[in-house]
Amino acid sequence: MRPFAITPGVRARRRSGALRAVAPLLALALAAAGCGHPARDYTIPRQPLPEHETPLKGRTATIGEVTYTAIGVRTKIPEVIGSHASWIPHGQYVRVRLLMVNHGRERHDLDPYRQRLVTADGATYLPNTDAMQISRAPSGVQSIASQEMRAFDLWYDVPANAKVKALRVLGDPSSSRLGDQLKGAAVGHTKNPVDLSLT
Repeated sequence: MRPFAITPGVRARRRSGALRAVAPLLALALAAAGCGHPARDYTIPRQPLPEHETPLKGRTATIGEVTYTAIGVRTKIPEVIGSHASWIPHGQYVRVRLLMVNHGRERHDLDPYRQRLVTADGATYLPNTDAMQISRAPSGVQSIASQEMRAFDLWYDVPANAKVKALRVLGDPSSSRLGDQLKGAAVGHTKNPVDLSLT
């Protein structure tokens, strides 16, 4: 009996058939790994909402290389309570939760005490030192590391009948690009400060 031989044509057809069978699996594996997919996002675990806080969506702005998002607000807070003290406001406490993401290659700074709350009548308020200290909120200038994500609360003492309108964020417009640093230039034509709606 003559040994069975595979001709080059049969071999080529088998190879192309095998590739056709493997191609969908390869595409699926690449998609799962995110290869060649420029718009990928992290899936952030859901966080429990503090009591009486209102979640906010779409309140995002970019200053320089950092995005700032107001993710929650609570008004009419009658008292701030900490591990060592409690304090009653002159009017009402308003608490705003701010999320920041640094997309640059350098650290960027943010001073929590320079972020203003804007009320419907156009008045602005700086964070309340007593409430910030008692609630253990950030103290002093915060350095946001490259690619870091950070969220914290800002506390304000505003008149009891005031309606909140926006959080006025004063950020760091500097650039981590070497050319911009040599020129001392900010990133593009960044608006700074910028108002994040709280309504």
